[in-house]
Amino acid sequence: MTDTRLQKMQKMAQRFHDSGTVDALTMRKIDALAMQERLVVMTGPRIRALRQKQEISQGVLAVALNMSVESVRKWEQGKSQPQGAALKVLNLIERDGIASVL
Repeated sequence: MTDTRLQKMQKMAQRFHDSGTVDALTMRKIDALAMQERLVVMTGPRIRALRQKQEISQGVLAVALNMSVESVRKWEQGKSQPQGAALKVLNLIERDGIASVL
């Protein structure tokens, strides 16, 4: 089930921003919140498939994410999951390719 309330609030805030009622900083914060809701959860098999599709090693992915190789290995083994900035960058790589972050 998709919750569209945040998207509706973002659109409303954008209208207020366009009219000058909401400043740019507040709008960026609202956009960031809305973007978090659209991030795809990255499972181990999904990360491995992404890496293989991009033809990169765990080390290259770790450098692109500014993470350790051990973190990438744990994600792929299902021992942990990426969060925060790493999750955002993984979503970006999946959508636009590794060249978008290197």
